[in-house]
Amino acid sequence: MLSAREQCPECYGSAVIDLRDILYSSRVDYYRCPACGCWWMVRKGQDGPATRAIFGHDDASDVKIIKAG
Repeated sequence: MLSAREQCPECYGSAVIDLRDILYSSRVDYYRCPACGCWWMVRKGQDGPATRAIFGHDDASDVKIIKAG
């Protein structure tokens, strides 16, 4: 069984990108899956469980940005 540091919790892909050079936290490490776009975090010193941060693709969101003008 792969750890949450080595496998995407959304699509179970193993092409995981470690984001330690981009995002820093003293409590968690961040990861991203290039296959499905999922972002997740894992507590420092542990292999799981994964806590999802962002689900799916950007175009799947219902959030609309409204610019004041």
